[in-house]
Amino acid sequence: MITDSQSQLSILAHLRHELRTPINAIIGYSEMIIEEIEELDLNVEYFNELEQIRECGVQLLAAINTFLNPPTLPNNQLNLPEIITNPELKAQLQKPTKVVISKCHQLIPLIETDFIADIEKISTAANKLLKDIDTLLKISPQKIDSNSLDNLPENAIAKTSEIDLIIDSGFLLAAESDLPLKTHNYTILIVDDNETNRDLLSRQVKEQGYQVATAVDGKQAITMIQTGAYDLILLDIIMPEINGYQVLKWIRSSSWGHIPTIMISALDEIDSVVKCIKMGAADYLAKPFNPVLLKARLGACLEQKRLRDQQASYLEQLATANEQISKLNNCLQAENMRLSAELDITQRLQMMLLPKEKELSQIEGLEIAGFMEPADEVGGDYYDVLQHHGRITIGIGDVTGHGLESGVLMLMVQTAVRTLMENNETDPKKFFEVLNRTIYKNVQRMDSDKNLSLCLVDYYDSVLSLSGQHEEMVVVRSGGAIERVDTIDLGFPIGLEETIEDFVFQAQVHLNQGDVVILYTDGITEAENNLGVHYGLERLCSMVQKNWQHSAKNIRQAVIQDLRSHIGVEKVYDDITLVVLKQK
Repeated sequence: MITDSQSQLSILAHLRHELRTPINAIIGYSEMIIEEIEELDLNVEYFNELEQIRECGVQLLAAINTFLNPPTLPNNQLNLPEIITNPELKAQLQKPTKVVISKCHQLIPLIETDFIADIEKISTAANKLLKDIDTLLKISPQKIDSNSLDNLPENAIAKTSEIDLIIDSGFLLAAESDLPLKTHNYTILIVDDNETNRDLLSRQVKEQGYQVATAVDGKQAITMIQTGAYDLILLDIIMPEINGYQVLKWIRSSSWGHIPTIMISALDEIDSVVKCIKMGAADYLAKPFNPVLLKARLGACLEQKRLRDQQASYLEQLATANEQISKLNNCLQAENMRLSAELDITQRLQMMLLPKEKELSQIEGLEIAGFMEPADEVGGDYYDVLQHHGRITIGIGDVTGHGLESGVLMLMVQTAVRTLMENNETDPKKFFEVLNRTIYKNVQRMDSDKNLSLCLVDYYDSVLSLSGQHEEMVVVRSGGAIERVDTIDLGFPIGLEETIEDFVFQAQVHLNQGDVVILYTDGITEAENNLGVHYGLERLCSMVQKNWQHSAKNIRQAVIQDLRSHIGVEKVYDDITLVVLKQK
């Protein structure tokens, strides 16, 4: 049987702490929900249930304070077995706890989603509390001893010999096995002019696993602090020559001010305590020391120091990281400048290779107006108008993606098409086969997954010969009639397979005076507004149908203006290319 009064007090205090933890959760979460409902002025049918849960929590807390608090016991009699197994205590705890669990089950299907998580936390806390109470019910008053206490929930109450830390009424309780500190890593400096006091306090501190150094007076303490490495100082107040107040003042104003200092003295007047705290002491202990309380104060102060040291370490690491980030930023800025210069050069090359207005105006038989706007600095769209020995070839294509890599591939295509034309290659199958092999091998060398859709339109004597796979070609006849030419069966993506000759075919379209032909990339038809609605091929056809009687330039302007109106302030995610042909 447990007979030691101090041990019983320790266990009782620990039990109060363990039972209060779930009760605090019940009260706290219910009050937060009630306050939020009141702030939002919600009219809910379950408000009374929430108030009942909160009231049950208050009843539970009152029962703990009444039945497990030594000052409230009859005649201050302390009999741990009778207290723990008191049927009235368990009745006072079980009934409201079960009410809380029942109310939570009722509320979950009724309550708003925002509050369900808090109700579940209340339910979890109540179930834990009920489990702890049920465990207490199984203990026989005649058989309560330190061994039977091991069976209490989650070792909530340790053996009497293992009660290492008891700070009730708002302080933390923990057993030695739960102590977060590695005590052997800490060195404590004890400053006291009385040899007996130093010896007794040193032994108590060493028994708790700490390393100890001692100073016989304030002068020696200041010297040792400057030359040693201490994690905490226990400083006596009444000493000759330099007293504890003076040493504390020196510590707080020195570079060792981060070391927590606990003042120790036989003086227990409130004025002395207040003075020390105001001067910067971490805590105050009155002699003679309660070993349990001493350990609690040491643990709390050293934990605070550990956290401060950890914070300082993090700040140091953060400073180092910031320095590295600053260096990386400088490198990135330099790299960005280099890449920006490369992008600028590539973009200029693209724009330089686009057909010029003067060049287009010299073409006989056709009015041609083109437009290209990249989504990024460098676009992946391709369009060109080439003349060779009276043959006019209009090309339009779309490289997958956009940016530098797509832009480079577009330049390759332009060069390859120009080369094949200069070589007088007119057969569409051979033309596309050679072009595809050239691009395919370059893509393989680049280790890229890029490819492109490409359509080539040869114009001669009012006839368009169309080859290659791309978007539909739109023909608006003089008068406004719409024809759409699907190119899906006229070719195959360029650069995707090594050979495509078997997939290439040709279609022809005859043009009459005033007929308009529209070539475009999906950057136009798939452009979105703020509602996510695409511009669409139908709207493009409608705009051309309304403006077919105008010049190719004016048709181009009308379409682009309508497209920008549709997009509004939304970001453009794809390159936009439009080519307008009109039979003269």
